[in-house]
Amino acid sequence: MCAGSHDYTRPNLPIAHAPIHVECGTWISSDAFIGPGVTIGAGCVVGARAVVFSDVPPSSMVIGNPAKVIKQIGPEKDAP
Repeated sequence: MCAGSHDYTRPNLPIAHAPIHVECGTWISSDAFIGPGVTIGAGCVVGARAVVFSDVPPSSMVIGNPAKVIKQIGPEKDAP
């Protein structure tokens, strides 16, 4: 997880901070990168080596670079 970067629009490249929010019941797999300012919704799965630069909706599974939602998950999906 990387909550800091640099403001490339300014000549002295100052550090810019944007918090990362990870909600309850989320699983972030090994070697995933979560960028500054991202919110990972409740009940998500972030796949191994995924690169996440935008918010992930609740109960989503994301994979890839850049990370994309591949399916919705959760107990409500298993109900008849």
